[in-house]
Amino acid sequence: MANTTAKVLRLVFKTENGKTYAMEFANPKDTITSEELQTLGNLILTKNIITTKNGDLVQFVDGGIVERTFVDLVP
Repeated sequence: MANTTAKVLRLVFKTENGKTYAMEFANPKDTITSEELQTLGNLILTKNIITTKNGDLVQFVDGGIVERTFVDLVP
């Protein structure tokens, strides 16, 4: 198996109980801006479309691109 790299867009929120809740989206565009990310996080909050076991999302805390690399060590 060859080495592989994957990118995800990660959004982090705070819940009603003060816990952290994160969601990830595969294959984000490379040109995403911080403004677009902030708009997406705020849209998810204002539409109140996610409920977790720790309650509703109440604050958009952080977001960014996570890049993961799998290095195949066994041929």
